[in-house]
Amino acid sequence: MLRVGSLRLASQVMLAPMCGICDLPYLRIVRRFDQQSLAFHEMFSALGLLQTKKSLPFTVPVALRPLGIQLLGHAPDPLAHAALLAAEAGADVVDLNLGCPVPKIAKNYDGSALLRDSKLLERILRALYRALAGRVPITIKMRLGWDDKQRNYLEVAKLAEACGVSMVTVHGRTRSQLYSGTADWGAIAEISAALAIPVIGNGDIRDPETAARKLRDSGCSGVMIGRAAQGNPWLLARIAHYFEKGEILPEPTDNERLTMAIEHCQMLVSEKGEQIGVAESRKHVAWYTRGLPESAEVRARVNQAKTAAELQQVLETYRERLLAAPWLRMAPSDE
Repeated sequence: MLRVGSLRLASQVMLAPMCGICDLPYLRIVRRFDQQSLAFHEMFSALGLLQTKKSLPFTVPVALRPLGIQLLGHAPDPLAHAALLAAEAGADVVDLNLGCPVPKIAKNYDGSALLRDSKLLERILRALYRALAGRVPITIKMRLGWDDKQRNYLEVAKLAEACGVSMVTVHGRTRSQLYSGTADWGAIAEISAALAIPVIGNGDIRDPETAARKLRDSGCSGVMIGRAAQGNPWLLARIAHYFEKGEILPEPTDNERLTMAIEHCQMLVSEKGEQIGVAESRKHVAWYTRGLPESAEVRARVNQAKTAAELQQVLETYRERLLAAPWLRMAPSDE
């Protein structure tokens, strides 16, 4: 069991709060294969919640738990108020975003920009702790620092622990790296050795074997999966199974990938309407079809589709072609 404050987790695998990906449709799909790993919904702006919604736009469904809600912001009081809203909506943990490297976020002093101001960060964390009063664990997801000259990860991690944070997740890159280069798991191991609370490692995990090796070498309590889960909702379950059984479950077949892509698109349209659903489906289709033969042409047609019916027709025709001509799978992919 992995203990995060009062929360007990049977899995050492977690799903990162990827913006534009970890919405309710995607989380429902992930839960078909993995019911134990802690998953995070995409982040909410604390100010946005308070100004427009006054509450989360949903109550956490039992079928999606354990589920974490990540908050973005830099003002202590709004963040504390938003944390209460998340707790009232049924969040199992409330996470503070200290890692988003996107310029439009960082320039507003949110996300990874908070790594540069330890005094403000302490005020935020203590405000969150006072607001939640132990009812919901507080966690953070951070980077190693702003850039190579400001790699203050040990300072930030120790500060978080001192302020009552129950778990620290570390993406092994600095803000200036964005997603380039390789994650520094040596630094993650340093943090793990320095803290008494769970430390979760994140970065460059694409398969069960890599996850197990990173977990072992770093001494972390668990691993968090991000970009590798895009178009691959099976990955968390495959990693968790390998941790428990030492067995590698088979990769999804082409038919399974395309069937899931079609259903995912249908769920997005149903949840968000045709215009938004079709638009958001395009990136998911690109991930589901990654590495498949003739997928570049399929993606081009998907990007031209204006309606849900057109989108579904493109994908179903492609799936039927692959099933009718398995030799295509032996041809070089478009990737």
